[in-house]
Amino acid sequence: MTQQFPSTAADAQAPRGFATPHGIRMVATDLDGTVVPHGRPMSPRTIHALRSADEAGLRVVFVTGRPPRWLEPVVEATSHAGYAICANGAITLDLATDSVVSVRSIAAETILEVAERLRSAVPDVIFAVETPESFRVEDGYEDMRGARPAEGSEPQELMRMPRASTRHLPDLLDDEPVIKLVAISPGSTPDALLTAGRRHLGDLVTATHSSIGTALLEMSPLGTTKATGLTELAAFLEIDPRTVIAFGDMPNDIEMLRWAGTGYAMSGGHPDALAAADQIAPPAELDGVAQVLEAVLARDAGRLRP
Repeated sequence: MTQQFPSTAADAQAPRGFATPHGIRMVATDLDGTVVPHGRPMSPRTIHALRSADEAGLRVVFVTGRPPRWLEPVVEATSHAGYAICANGAITLDLATDSVVSVRSIAAETILEVAERLRSAVPDVIFAVETPESFRVEDGYEDMRGARPAEGSEPQELMRMPRASTRHLPDLLDDEPVIKLVAISPGSTPDALLTAGRRHLGDLVTATHSSIGTALLEMSPLGTTKATGLTELAAFLEIDPRTVIAFGDMPNDIEMLRWAGTGYAMSGGHPDALAAADQIAPPAELDGVAQVLEAVLARDAGRLRP
């Protein structure tokens, strides 16, 4: 059964500081480039830190651009049985019950208007649509995307599966909700394509990106970000945003880093993410999230649940 969280306008941000924060109740973390190093699996140290935070009574939440079906390797590695916010805030899962808690989708007519506008501005874009169960692409998308290096902890069997492909975007749409629309441009850069998306599509969808090299624009339902998903979840769990510590590294993490009581950007991350954060953590390759959590848990050992 699908449950909708009660709405709330809660939005808090702590001033910049250096010391690890006190009174933490929730850990909200991005995956790729944050706890999962690019091209490598999650380390034993980071896995142990996340498990330790959960065992200490903190709510650990995965907050990712990945779709639900890409979570399995990370969930299996960490034994995480809490909540996960996927597709940049469009869908929230309760992993303990294997159920969808909340979902937001992009209407078909909006998708077609997005395609018309973006193609006028960036003629070489190729589109794909993400649903909870599938990834469907226009012809040429796989050739453009196939050369990218694999992320760590990707579900390789899904990567090898053939995808529905067509020359015409309308043929990719049916009654299944679209939780994310993706556009790729062979002639652009990630930041340039994001600028075009925000300029031309700001009244239709929320545009962002999490790509290092390929110009890949990620579009969510209008007003939907990682922060909106966290706002709803925190209200549902009766957790004050000021007691949330968040970790991220890319533009799709910016709203989350600003929303949390303390936002940590990963060293070496996107400049806009670094600018949005309260503090900087060591990079994923050096177990930056684990380093911060270990310090928090060591200091608050007497207060947190054993």
